[in-house]
Amino acid sequence: MIQQLAKNQNWAKITPVFGVLSTIWLLWFFKPTDVLFWAYVNIPLYFFHQTEEHFWPGGFKNYINRVINKLPEGQETLTDIKIFWVNILLVWFAFSFFGVLSLVNIGFGLLIIVFSILNCLTHIFQGISHKQWNPGLVMASLQFLISIYAAYFVTVNGLSDPVIWWIATVVFSVFVHGMLFRFVLKK
Repeated sequence: MIQQLAKNQNWAKITPVFGVLSTIWLLWFFKPTDVLFWAYVNIPLYFFHQTEEHFWPGGFKNYINRVINKLPEGQETLTDIKIFWVNILLVWFAFSFFGVLSLVNIGFGLLIIVFSILNCLTHIFQGISHKQWNPGLVMASLQFLISIYAAYFVTVNGLSDPVIWWIATVVFSVFVHGMLFRFVLKK
């Protein structure tokens, strides 16, 4: 079953539906004046980001393998199964886990935001350095702007020990992205 879901990023076909449902959930239970609204705003945004990367128009795997890694057709370091596990475990599971922890301490909501900002910056940097669109760039650009405001809102409206939380979330996000790049790009 996992192989079938991973093949050609079949799992991503549900991301626009999850994006719409999580947007409805966000707007139903929270107001933009609530700190949790801004902690959770990246959940639907990330589903839409994954939609652009892997479903419509998609092409993230090919972009990484051909443009970034410069591999010939038929060779790949980024595989369907790697994409599946990164997106399901790292994004879906981790965002859910840290979303629940945000109920205890809003600093975990900042973690979701900072992680998203770092991911957005990778797309924006690749777009600038390669002077071309990459799968996920449009949503990453929008998500980046929203996430900057979300980070500001969470920081000034409920974050205790903001310096400690900022250091911890940046270090954690850089560390996880570094490990992710090694995993994804490993031959």
